[in-house]
Order: sequence, then structure tokens, then C-alpha cells
Amino acid sequence: MILVVGRPGLDRHDRLDRIAGRVALAAASTGATVELVGAVGDDPDGERVALALGQAGIGHAALLRDPAGVTPRVGGPGGPLPRLEAEDVELGLSYLVECRALILAEVPDERVLGVARGAAAYHDAHLVVLLEHGAKPPPDVLPQTTVLEKPDDDEGAFADLVGRYAARLAAGEEAAAAWASAVKSVGGEQAGE
Repeated sequence: MILVVGRPGLDRHDRLDRIAGRVALAAASTGATVELVGAVGDDPDGERVALALGQAGIGHAALLRDPAGVTPRVGGPGGPLPRLEAEDVELGLSYLVECRALILAEVPDERVLGVARGAAAYHDAHLVVLLEHGAKPPPDVLPQTTVLEKPDDDEGAFADLVGRYAARLAAGEEAAAAWASAVKSVGGEQAGE
């Protein structure tokens, strides 16, 4: 199983958007079992996100509805993002009994990173941490960790690559082979090829 942690949103056409939603969708499109742990606003767009996740076959039992946050939407009204706090993430992850790959789609603070590290270690899962462009890499990464920097402008190709990488990891491939397979499946080339 693949666990994706983050705050999904919607595009202008009610399709999953933001990195958490896109990665979960890409991983699920490979046939992998995917669960999303995170938050949306307690608003109509939050309901649309839950519906889109369900229609894509992505589990979302651990999706918090935050009344103080606004579900992100391209061209939407904006507002404070739903909270993504360590205690909520830890609770959500505790309901899921299996994990082969854990994708931390955003790192709101060190405490959430610590919870993700702990869950990955507990499940002996590969942790994939997605950082904002230019962000400092986290200290003390586990041996089974991949740290990737999100591109500034991405039309979904990066999320597709990460989702396919996670699916390969969840299928039991070693990280280097999983990465090479994922890069090839999206039509890319490994550096040095």
C-alpha cells in the first residue's frame, strides 16, 4: 500500500490538483492500493475532493475536514489552507495497518516530518519527501528515504513520476531500479544515459 500525506485540492474542472492529489492519482492509475492522509476544508470543494478520491479508487478515511481552512482550488477564492498538523497526521497514519511507500507531499513543519519518519520506520517502508523548490533538505534522513525537490512549474509530469516511483517501491523494487523504471515509464532518461 502507498500512503500519501498532504492537502489535495481541485483544478477548474473539479479534478484532483496539488501535489498530494496528483501523486495519489498517478500511483492509483498503476493499479496500486493508495490511501491519502491529510486535510481539506469543511466546504463544498472538500466534498468534491473526497468524491474525486473515491472515484479514482483512492482511500481517504483519514482525510480531516478542517472548518477553519479552505480547500485549495485553482482560480478559487483562496483563504487559509486546511491544517496539516503532526497530531492529525499521526492519528490518520495509525488507522492504516500496512505501508510499503509513504509519500510526504508537503512538509509544513519538522513535527510532521518526524511523524512520517516514525511511520515509515515502523512499517519498514520507503519514505519519499517532496520539498518546495529551494528548501533545505531535512537532516537525519532514514536509509530508505528519497528526497526530491518539486519543480516550480509542473503540469503534472513530476507528480506522475513520483506516483509511478511509489508504485514500484510498493511492488517491492529497490529504490534505484524503481526510479529507473519510473523515469522510463514517463518517457524520461536517467542522467548519464
